[in-house]
Amino acid sequence: MSKPAGPRGYRRFAASCAVAALVPGFLFSVSGARPDGVGFRDIPFEIDGERLTVALWYPAAGPSGRTVVGPFAMAATSEAPVGAGRYGLVLISHGTGGGRLNHRGTAIRLARGGYVVAAPEHAGDNWRDGRYSGTFANWRRRPRQLSAALDRVLRDPEFGRWIDHARIGAVGHSAGGYSVLALIGGRADTRLLARHCTRNRDADPAFCAYGRPGTAAGGPLPDLSDRRVRAVAAVAPVGAIFGDGAFAGVKAPVQIHRLGADRVLRRPWHAENIARLMGNRAHLAVHPEAHHFSFISPFPAEITGEIGAPARDPKGFDRRAFLSRIDRQLLDFFDAVLPVGSPAHGR
Repeated sequence: MSKPAGPRGYRRFAASCAVAALVPGFLFSVSGARPDGVGFRDIPFEIDGERLTVALWYPAAGPSGRTVVGPFAMAATSEAPVGAGRYGLVLISHGTGGGRLNHRGTAIRLARGGYVVAAPEHAGDNWRDGRYSGTFANWRRRPRQLSAALDRVLRDPEFGRWIDHARIGAVGHSAGGYSVLALIGGRADTRLLARHCTRNRDADPAFCAYGRPGTAAGGPLPDLSDRRVRAVAAVAPVGAIFGDGAFAGVKAPVQIHRLGADRVLRRPWHAENIARLMGNRAHLAVHPEAHHFSFISPFPAEITGEIGAPARDPKGFDRRAFLSRIDRQLLDFFDAVLPVGSPAHGR
């Protein structure tokens, strides 16, 4: 549930995004060849009549250049050809009020490790468009948008042929953490959110302020799983939406990251609740000093003031060092549970 920038930040970012460019890295294909760099591009897709954009980072045939998208400079080459090889794919789901570039550094690290990375900008729940933010409908829409983005990438005439369909994973932050857990069969019930915030509003104030007053009554969400997704990592995930039996049908490997200084999603209702419900079916990694927004790639200094809390770190906390560590854990996790030569099988 990443906090969006304020109105001035939106205007400045939107204006700067009229100037486009790109993202960083270099990587290894799973065939053993070593592409020279990382490429980046945006591709469009549609779901339910809405037009969305998914950002792609991938092993490139040429060296990495420097591309700029709005205020973000990235070490990648715009529109570079894909390097020949056989690659796994990792979806990335940003938090509420975020965008497809929120986790660009993590995407680049995964691309350097031999993955195509696809990060859609969630329609109705991003920094420019909050129509569905805080509504029960948003919990249904987000996982479906991830599946639609996956459809688009796999059928793409340039990218689809290089992707190993047996090696597909997903990473999600905050509301994105919920979204990727839904993809592997986590069954949510929005009535639990109302119950939680009736009982615990004062103890979990930031999260409980997220819901919109007057939102229609919720209930159990439908099965939003996508059998193509074989493993997920959830970083500071929304967890109060899951109750007993929510993960009974989940067989995919799961890595949960609890950020110890998180003041947006308070203990014990989120990451800890998911870990409790999943038991030994999930691995819980704890980062004691990290705060809720630590997993977002650093913002340029000139817009930090406008972005606010997501761009700021407590004194003494090194976001870049934290990201280096957690990105390594994510890459190791996917390499372990999505090994080269995995058989094509369902969950």
